[in-house]
Amino acid sequence: MQMKQEYKYYSDLAFHLMDEWKNLERSCSVISTMRITSFLIALTLVLIGAGDKHIIAVVPGAAIFVFFLYLVYRHNKVYVKMEYVGNALSSAERYIERFGEGWRKFADKGEQFLTAEDVVAHDVDLLGSNSLYQMINVCHTELGKKYFSDALKLKETDVIHEERCSAIAELSEKKDFAVDFEAAGMIVEKTKKKPNISEFKKYCSDKSAGRLPSWCKAFIIILPLMELIFLVLWIAGVANYGLPLAGFLFNLSFTWITKSVTDKVMSPVMSLNNVVEGYKSMLELLSRQEFKAEYLKKLQETVTKDSGVIPGFKRLGKIVQAYNISFNPIVHQIVSGLVLWDYMLALLVSGWKKKYGGALYLCFDVIAELEMLLSFSVMANVRICSYAHVEDEADVYLEGEKLYHPLIMPDAAVANSISLKGGVIIITGSNMSGKTTFLRTIAINLVLAYIGAPVCAEKLSAARMKIFTSMRITDDIAGGISTFYAEILRIKAMAEFKKQKLPMICLIDEIFKGTNSADRIVGAKHVITSLGDAHCITAVSTHDFELCTLKNEAGNEAENYHFEEYYEEGQLRFDYKIKSGRCTTTNAREILRLAGFDIQN
Repeated sequence: MQMKQEYKYYSDLAFHLMDEWKNLERSCSVISTMRITSFLIALTLVLIGAGDKHIIAVVPGAAIFVFFLYLVYRHNKVYVKMEYVGNALSSAERYIERFGEGWRKFADKGEQFLTAEDVVAHDVDLLGSNSLYQMINVCHTELGKKYFSDALKLKETDVIHEERCSAIAELSEKKDFAVDFEAAGMIVEKTKKKPNISEFKKYCSDKSAGRLPSWCKAFIIILPLMELIFLVLWIAGVANYGLPLAGFLFNLSFTWITKSVTDKVMSPVMSLNNVVEGYKSMLELLSRQEFKAEYLKKLQETVTKDSGVIPGFKRLGKIVQAYNISFNPIVHQIVSGLVLWDYMLALLVSGWKKKYGGALYLCFDVIAELEMLLSFSVMANVRICSYAHVEDEADVYLEGEKLYHPLIMPDAAVANSISLKGGVIIITGSNMSGKTTFLRTIAINLVLAYIGAPVCAEKLSAARMKIFTSMRITDDIAGGISTFYAEILRIKAMAEFKKQKLPMICLIDEIFKGTNSADRIVGAKHVITSLGDAHCITAVSTHDFELCTLKNEAGNEAENYHFEEYYEEGQLRFDYKIKSGRCTTTNAREILRLAGFDIQN
């Protein structure tokens, strides 16, 4: 029922946004037609009036031209609104896709953040193709994506779990805000030339950066003033037109020759040219919200309480609009020759940097943090979730009720309950019965729990443990590393960490499957026996029933669980439910038969 209500909300929202977008598109079309018509009428009246010296035609022509300029302004406003509504529609549609398999087509998979060292992220699909990142990511700034990927890889060290949970839970209720914030973020992402935010932040924090040399200020006043005097003298008939022309060419040449001076001041700021509107919109949305969670209030205060961040962005937006004149070469050269346009802008930027630079230093981190939190809040809106209880200083344990995998469609996912503590857990079962998926379900939900994000479980409690996995093992031909040796290296990392006697959980799928059965069983017995103790949960899936009778170094017997198959009308079926005890059935022969092989008993 809950998921149906959430789906209906986003479906209704998408319908209304589509209707609004179509109305804006019609308005844009009407204004475009009126704009062209008014320009042609104004031009015709002015030409007629000027040619026949009929002032009566020039006046209405000028008035209609003013109306034309208003229509240009109006068209731009409607177009910007249409782009914003289109982005919001895209956001709503992406939420709808997450209720099914459509999210697997999302372009951003977070692969750029996945390295060879990110073993857990690779093994349990935190990043990469068909990953958690791909499904729930709503970050559109580069810094936001970095924050989100780092959180998924559990790189954060200063998270207060309860505060994070409260913040994400509150954001999951603010659906309109989430869609609007993502729509603003899309404006930033769609910019072809991405700004270097790190360099801009350094520029903002460097007090010596963004200053014009003192000698420039005299030229900024004297040269435009001289050109104005020359123009007045020419208009008054006192001087030849060559005087203002010479002044114009001198000013233009001065601008060209000293371009490096103005570029040094303006370039770091103007690199934000096409993204200012997006960032400003996100900050304004954040400032208008009313939050209850302390975590969110702190983020909000960073950009609102006497910081000057939003006024700074508004001022920067106006400077950027003036800077855009440089994209019209003819107009740019004219204003440069008349008033040293680039120097005027550099002076404005210098003043802006002095007043607002320090305030803007942290706002990008606030936006990135909020994008990351909103991404995790997606889970609560597209899956049935709860918030985990995590204990930082406790004996290792995990208690999960109706735990299921977030990347499997809700109507297909099978929930399992489990209770684990320090020691060895052996999971046996038939091929395709669900052993590997179960291990991944534990790992991915533990990651979400430690982040403070919603978990896919009715209830989940766990000690904070270092997570180790050994699942997707591949060889390295160039490095001369076989699959078996690659797995040995994974197991070695677990053994090395265990020496520290810190809480840990090891999830090992089909241990030592890269070698023969005799060596596999000997090696597995040694590894599992040494790993499983009071401060380490070691869960191993295997087809080797010999491992079911293992004891750890303290003499405690391994706990046994299994998955099994059943047959219905001659067809192989699985219920994907974990059961106590060891498995007593096999199905390899039946699977081979299903694949078309003639296997004799």
